[in-house]
Amino acid sequence: MVQIRMQGITKKEIETYERDGVVCVRGAFEHNWIERLRRATDAVIAAPGKFGANYGSASDQTKGGGAFFGDLYVWTINEIFADLAFNSPAAGIAGALMGATKVNLFYDHLLVKEAGSAAPTPWHHDLTYWCVEGWRVASVWIPFDSVNRSSGAVEYVRGSHRWGRRFQAQDFMEGDLFKDAALEAIPDIEGNRDAYDIISFEVEPGDCIVHHALTLHGAPGNTSKRRRRAVSIRYAGDGAVYTERKNMSKPIRDPGLRHGDPLDCELFPIVWRRASECIGPDFRAAGSPGRPPI
Repeated sequence: MVQIRMQGITKKEIETYERDGVVCVRGAFEHNWIERLRRATDAVIAAPGKFGANYGSASDQTKGGGAFFGDLYVWTINEIFADLAFNSPAAGIAGALMGATKVNLFYDHLLVKEAGSAAPTPWHHDLTYWCVEGWRVASVWIPFDSVNRSSGAVEYVRGSHRWGRRFQAQDFMEGDLFKDAALEAIPDIEGNRDAYDIISFEVEPGDCIVHHALTLHGAPGNTSKRRRRAVSIRYAGDGAVYTERKNMSKPIRDPGLRHGDPLDCELFPIVWRRASECIGPDFRAAGSPGRPPI
């Protein structure tokens, strides 16, 4: 079992996140969170929301292995995921690493690769999918199972958030839903792995991985005999604004914002404010002004 850390985010972790665009934070979540999230995952799979779907190509989905299930905005349909997004250490971890004074919840994304799932997560970076723009945008990826290469550990191209490049969003189901000819195609990372500084982390329940919205990442299928359950909570900090992109991923409902507006609204609420310093136990206090009804 992971030993729960008593300190907050360290200066070294902040420096790693800024340099690499990704950092693993060990022992951030107590076991009780993980048990509750496992139950919540089964509930969402049984009764998914508007965006619930099996990912991967048609051939991936007929190979006889497990499914690769995903659903978005699960905090709006499940109290446990709402509690995680608003009241767990997650928002404060993101805020500390981003150097933010306040953090908005953007959305959360449940990702379940069942044992034997052939579907990979294609190489991509996140920001070009989304209706948000800004430097302080990050994902907190929280696993509910032990994860290594065989079970689909996420891989990251270290430092790619600082390339100054924007890539076309990749459709996880082989369509052209997000295609934008004004953006570069994703380079062939998988076919030229030696040309890139690729890193990954073996993690245990209680750990989390935080990556910048411009960090390129992907994951293999799950060839193991165990599930790979995780949720990725997307948070935005100071300076992030609502934006309208060509072929962007639409939010679950109209947030009532116009292009360039600050995110602060019922759908993208403020969930954390910095008390004083980012370093120390500050990340454990969510500081939410109140959770809207789900």
